[in-house]
Amino acid sequence: MSLTEIIAAQQGKLSEADRRLVDVLLADKAAGSFLPAHLVARKAGVHASTAGRLARKLGFSSYRDMRGALQDTILADLDASVRVRRRLKRAEGHSLLASVVEGEISALAALPSQVSDADIVHAAGMLRDADSILAFGEGHASSLAEIFVRRLVRSGYEARHVGHADWQAADALLSLTAEDIVVAFVFRHASPGASRVVNYAKSVGATTLLVTDRHAGMPACDTKLVAARGNEGEFHSLSVPMAICNTLILELSRTDHGRSLAKLAKVDMLQRMFRERPD
Repeated sequence: MSLTEIIAAQQGKLSEADRRLVDVLLADKAAGSFLPAHLVARKAGVHASTAGRLARKLGFSSYRDMRGALQDTILADLDASVRVRRRLKRAEGHSLLASVVEGEISALAALPSQVSDADIVHAAGMLRDADSILAFGEGHASSLAEIFVRRLVRSGYEARHVGHADWQAADALLSLTAEDIVVAFVFRHASPGASRVVNYAKSVGATTLLVTDRHAGMPACDTKLVAARGNEGEFHSLSVPMAICNTLILELSRTDHGRSLAKLAKVDMLQRMFRERPD
């Protein structure tokens, strides 16, 4: 559910102060999604603590999470053509390539403030301890999940990729056990398929990890790695979640007592064998 839908469903529980805050947030969603709690409260003429209480009434752990859900709502309302137009407009009079590079650098620079080293270490530990790894992603997320699995396999891990919530997912889930982990990749829009895969994984006791750019409407996983993929309302690439995946692979190599490095050396040997010209 979007934030506006959540608010509509909870209307009967909202106080007059809550409604004044909601009016400020929704009057200009783009502006409201970046306002800190004390500024929203000041504009609404209520006490600053009201913002935190409203967030909790709506099911969020903090005002920051509620604000993130509003940002998700804005992104979901923008189709691909609008986002591309915004990126092109921002690059007018300048090098388009330089504009794209600038955007990627900015998004990557913000990553460490959203996903900590401790988050990476914890997530890598979940992957390392699992018997097998199932990576699920639809659309663009499917491409990233596939690359991630390929690198996991080359590092000596039992991993497979699922890109469709259909018979392919059903077949892959048949052998899932409590000793395994499901990694769900979800970007921009909620993914009913990912939610079904995660819910099934939880029902058999498997561990779950979510990599996403959304703050709300996501499947409830054991661990979440949440990071924005660029400026709000503009064209986004996969460079940020790819950086997360690369860091997880490197963290595994650093901590799995040579398992990854030994397997990578064997991959190199096999590649050389296939490159050699027959006598």
